Amino acid sequence: MTDNEEFKEIDDAEEQGKKNILKYFDRLHDKLFTFNNIMIVGFFAISKIDTNISIKNILIPLFNLVFLIFIEYRMMELSRAESNIKKMPISDLPKKLYKKYNSVTLYSLGSIITTGIVTIIFLFYLLF
Repeated sequence: MTDNEEFKEIDDAEEQGKKNILKYFDRLHDKLFTFNNIMIVGFFAISKIDTNISIKNILIPLFNLVFLIFIEYRMMELSRAESNIKKMPISDLPKKLYKKYNSVTLYSLGSIITTGIVTIIFLFYLLF
């Protein structure tokens, strides 16, 4: 195997890795969206079952839903930046793309945490 073939395989592996990252982000966010929708229904049901719990508590998972939609928007912006990568000056590439990747990753971590908090609040209302 020549050096060029090895570099091509490395480049192909890198490209496949980038595609897999976005694929797994999409799968994770789809599951978070679905679970958050279940939480919306759960908060609504708890507020109807227990009269001491306000219907306004449904705002908790709704705010989380807005946050999840915001993350999807940021992921779309990242993909848009990647699609115009050849138009960016070479000096801006590492700074701009790294910043976008980093922010999307942090927002995704935040969405996992906020969905966990919504779940804990739901379980608190359910159990107490």
